[in-house]
Amino acid sequence: MKIVLRSHTLSRSELEAGLSLSRAFFPEAQIEVEDLSGENNAAGCGVGIIHIDIHYPDTPWQIEGNFRGFSCGTKLGSGKSSVILNEEQIKFILSHPYAGKEDKRKLLLKRGLFALLVQVAGHTPPWGILTGIRPSKILHRLKEAGYSSGERAASLGEVYAIREDKSQLLQEVVDIQQPFLEDMKSHPQDVAVYIGIPFCPTRCSYCSFPAYSLKQGREPLEHYLQGLGEEIRTAGAWMKAGGLTADSLYLGGGTPTILTIREMERLIALMMTHIPHREAGEFTVEAGRPDTLSEGKLLALRASGVNRLSVNPQTMHNRTLQRIGRAHTVEDIIKAYELAREIPGWVINMDLIMGLPGEGAKDIQETLERIRALEPDNLTVHALAIKRGSKEHEQGSTQNLGKELEGMQEAVMAAVRSMGMEPYYLYRQKHIAGNLENIGFARPGLACRYNIGIMEERQTVIGLGAGASSKIVDPRDFSLVSFHHPANWQVYLKRWRETQRKREEAEKSLAKHLPPLY
Repeated sequence: MKIVLRSHTLSRSELEAGLSLSRAFFPEAQIEVEDLSGENNAAGCGVGIIHIDIHYPDTPWQIEGNFRGFSCGTKLGSGKSSVILNEEQIKFILSHPYAGKEDKRKLLLKRGLFALLVQVAGHTPPWGILTGIRPSKILHRLKEAGYSSGERAASLGEVYAIREDKSQLLQEVVDIQQPFLEDMKSHPQDVAVYIGIPFCPTRCSYCSFPAYSLKQGREPLEHYLQGLGEEIRTAGAWMKAGGLTADSLYLGGGTPTILTIREMERLIALMMTHIPHREAGEFTVEAGRPDTLSEGKLLALRASGVNRLSVNPQTMHNRTLQRIGRAHTVEDIIKAYELAREIPGWVINMDLIMGLPGEGAKDIQETLERIRALEPDNLTVHALAIKRGSKEHEQGSTQNLGKELEGMQEAVMAAVRSMGMEPYYLYRQKHIAGNLENIGFARPGLACRYNIGIMEERQTVIGLGAGASSKIVDPRDFSLVSFHHPANWQVYLKRWRETQRKREEAEKSLAKHLPPLY
């Protein structure tokens, strides 16, 4: 299937704003914009094509459109639509505190295009016209702008066309996040520090992150740790000089627990010595692969100050683990989790993925039952997103579960509620299965501060290591400057000083405009 968006009256940039919205309706289709200077409705034989022509009249409150479907030159169907936004929608969009002049015009366009696409596709995406990663940002901004809870709820449905259950979910997440964000705003000198270890035992078939296997030996990892240590020392000295303190540390990957006990102890000791941090702050380690865990390593992590741990099964079915390239079994997951649970003093998270190859609603239900028996403190549930760079994408895999995915998510919500958990952060991804979302759940009082800060972009994050991102956040308006380390660990070792220089310049520039305590 191919979808072509065309218009005589819209700029290419405005028309392109409808691309991601169109993908929400037609996730497997090839979608593009086309210049209408030459009329050509012909389609290649065997190719289904839908032309959507959009007219934007002199009044910006009306979107007119028509669509025509062809295959081998044969007309498949057609339709027309004239969408007029109502007074409340127009009023809200024009006064929207989270959109500039150009963004407001695009918002009007997307709201009108949405109504046309509903007619073309015959269904409505759960997140309406929203296509960004962080939908909760909208609610936070509206709340800060003085909109009442009723006005915020109305805008989610009336303007953004978000389905009611998603609107309620979003509002629940925002309410739980609020005290964390208020604390971050009042303590701008507190930052999060992320340290990345881009190595894994094997590469999962769905993974598009930079991660390197150690099948050929540990020399690359040893070389990498040496360079990472230099950045930790340099960044730590800069943080001390600038009065910055980490209230959360996050050791991620890759698979950090691929390190030996001795390597892990050295790295953590280096972090604790050089990075200024709150003694009672969070310290999270991703222990995603149970085959990298042992009782000795878990004891060493806890003794080093780690107080949050992620043991990530993704599924509790051996056939799926083998299919996606994991080198462990369900029994290994349970053993690793039980070893960790015997050690007191930390919060344990588990990750699951809905829509893994070959899995349906019955499979996710069985996985949830086994997870419930383990009683983790946090549970993060992802909807599979097949991205470029992953083996699944290279093999041409597609997500075709359709409505079954929503049934899976209903099962997830029922299970986490029965476990006494509540949703505390939420985000979306490109190509996400079922146009759904990823949600982090936690037992009351055990939400992860780092996850909230980085997802809502309300706290400065210092990213160290290959593929890590740094975000210098201005606490006055939450604008930010981002810097990214190269994903290739060898290139990172050559260029990390350049990124450090940019971080220092951005922070110095920001400090000039903030109170002396910053």
